[in-house]
Formats: sequence, structure tokens, C-alpha cells
Amino acid sequence: MPNSHASRSKKNGLPPGSIVYTGENPNHEVSMTVIYYNEAVFIKEVYHSIEDFHFNQNFVGNTWINIDGISDVEYIKKIGQYFHLDNLTLEDLVNPEQRVKLEEREEYLFLILKMLTLNLITEEIEYEQLSFILEDNILITFQETPKDVFDGIRYRLEADKTKIRSLSTGYLAYTLIDAIVDNYFVILDEVEKELDNLEAKVIDKSRKEDLESILELKQSISSLKRFIAPLRELVAKLQTRGMRGYFSEDMRIYLNDLYDHSIITFETVEMLNNRVHELVQLYHSTISNDMNQIMKILAVISTIFMPLSFLTGLYGMNFKYMPELESPRGYFILLGFMVLLVFGMLFYFKKKKWI
Repeated sequence: MPNSHASRSKKNGLPPGSIVYTGENPNHEVSMTVIYYNEAVFIKEVYHSIEDFHFNQNFVGNTWINIDGISDVEYIKKIGQYFHLDNLTLEDLVNPEQRVKLEEREEYLFLILKMLTLNLITEEIEYEQLSFILEDNILITFQETPKDVFDGIRYRLEADKTKIRSLSTGYLAYTLIDAIVDNYFVILDEVEKELDNLEAKVIDKSRKEDLESILELKQSISSLKRFIAPLRELVAKLQTRGMRGYFSEDMRIYLNDLYDHSIITFETVEMLNNRVHELVQLYHSTISNDMNQIMKILAVISTIFMPLSFLTGLYGMNFKYMPELESPRGYFILLGFMVLLVFGMLFYFKKKKWI
């Protein structure tokens, strides 16, 4: 994950509203994809230079503007000037370590979410900030890299006679948020599988590398919880503030469903968080039990050798008169007695279920 403390230090001493990119992809090329759509029309335009961009204000329908890359501050400033976004909004847009939130501005609704994806090569969870600017008939989204979870939505937009083409940008914003939340379930399922595997390994035999894996997973779950926990409050605000002109009354049922999903994701990540803490305790308990078993075996060995050491020490003393030493069978009698003593003690320990 990016170092949020290092990100904040880049703005140390600057006044509020200072637009400074604080992410870790400073050389990423910025591009803009503009989609005009209604029931009958779908138009897609891609711009790599802000100077080439021309917004069709006469289009009758909805517009989705998606900006890939937020490192070019001048580019973002020009977007802000074009669509009348205030500096505090732009400041948050170029800071990928912002918290999940929803804010209502005078002319638009501003949302920030965390989009999670699973890197199939490294098998690590990757986090990316996604920002929404929702105005009348216009939705602007900002993401740091082109990778996202919206391919299905783009396909539905391109297809004729789909529901999304006939509804507002509020519905488009809902579908994007819903896609992000649905992908949370995919990530949480993978985390749960990894947790199950680690649990089975710890129960079978605890190893040092298992603890390292558990602690890494614990950190990942903590990050997931930090991103997912505010989602319920955000969707609840959407259900109230969003209904003030940004979403039609028909959207209420979809927002209610989204709220249910946000509760389920929170409960799931909370359950995983509890399980990983229990797994840490299980690991330490297993290690402690293994150590107790080792100590028990060492104690049994020490107990068995105590009388043997006594006998060997006794007959190793340099007394002149020891009758047993004169016996021709004394050596074999002593060995036999020691063997019987060992087996007798082992039998006794076994009967007492000490071994």
C-alpha cells in the first residue's frame, strides 16, 4: 500500500486548497474518455490533450467523462475550471490517500470510494481511489490508472436497448458504485479462502512462516476494514442527500439494495477480522502446546534416567567392599534390573496417560 504519511508530508506547510499530487504514479499519462448516450445514441470520444477537448453542451442526453490519471495537476486544474469544480474538491481528487466520503457542493455531489482489485500475478490486493462528480446529466469520474471493474458497464452502455441507456447519470453512478461493492465480495471471498488455508496449516503443524503469512493477512484485512467500514454511512447519505435532485424516486429501491450490500460487506470484513485475530491466538496456543509436549518428553526422559544415574553412580563408587561387585552375574543382574526399571516406569507413565 502507498505510504499515507509520506503522501501527507508532500503538502506540509501549504494552505488549504493547494492542488498537489501526492500519489506514487507521477509519470502516468492522463487521458479522458467522454461518452454521450441516450436511448438512441452512443458516442465515445477519447482525448489525450485537454486542449483538444470540446464538450458538446447541446447533446440531449447523459454524459460520462472518465479521466485516467490524476498526476498531471495542470490537466486536472483545467478540468476543474471547465466544470466549475472548487479547489478543495480538486485538492482531494489528486490525493489518492483520501478517506471514503460523500460531500454535497452547491452544484454537484462529490464522492470518493476505494476500488479493490486482485493482482493475479502477485496474488495481492491492490487499492485505487475513485472519485465521482455528479451533476445534472453529467458524471465525471477520476481514477489513478486505467485498470478498473467497469468493463461490464461499458458493454451495457454500448449495447442498444439496455436499461442503463434510458436512465439518468444518477443510475450510472449507482451502477459504478455497485460494481465496486460487488468486487468487494470477490476480494473478501479470496481473503476467506486464504484464511481457511492458513487455519488448516496452523492446526496441522505451526511453522514460523505461517505466522508471517497470518500477520500479512491481518494487515490486509485491517486495510479492507478501513475502506469498507465507511461505506454504510456513505450509502445512507446517498439515500438522503442524493434524492435531492441527483437521483429520481425510482432510484430509492436500488440505493436500498446497495445499502444492504454495504452492510453485508462490513459484517463479512468484521467476521474476517475476528477470525484472523483468533488465528493468531490459535497459532500461539499451538506453539505453546508443542512446547509443552517437548517439555513433557524431556521430563519423562529425565525421570527415567534419575534412578539409572543413581545406580550407575552407586556402583561406580570406589569402596573396597561391595558384595555385588564380586558376583560373577552382578553386571548382568544390574543391567537387567535397569532395563526392567525403564520398562516399568514407561508402563506406569502410559497407564497414567502422561505419555
